[in-house]
Amino acid sequence: MTYPFHCYNPPELGAPLGPYSQALAIPAHSQLLLLSGQTPLREDGSIPDAFEEQAELVWHRIGLVLAQAGLGYQHICRVVTYLVDPADAPAHARVRMRHLGPARPASTGIVVPRLFNAAYKLEVEVTAAWLPTASVAVQPAA
Repeated sequence: MTYPFHCYNPPELGAPLGPYSQALAIPAHSQLLLLSGQTPLREDGSIPDAFEEQAELVWHRIGLVLAQAGLGYQHICRVVTYLVDPADAPAHARVRMRHLGPARPASTGIVVPRLFNAAYKLEVEVTAAWLPTASVAVQPAA
């Protein structure tokens, strides 16, 4: 499936610094799914120590929520990432790209001094959209 949203990246802003879009349009009559921030908490309550393992777990958890709603990573239209250490941004970008593939959702990255649990090194919240079955491609504004 191709990315179902029209992405806007005005050349005057320069190329995005990562795999995201400056803005995107969601087709009319779509329905949004708002995911709570997903954390690196395993089913047994434990938390991995390594950042990359935490990031994989967070994106796996996102996938589980999306799947329960009948959606996939390609339906994500917005991502907000909270990182405790900005040095982890490149590792998170690699994990994120593996899960998102060609999708380029609107995105925000925020560095925070601490998350709810001091062992968490990141938290990610996403918005996804169910698209109308007879969706018409959204065209850029003239």
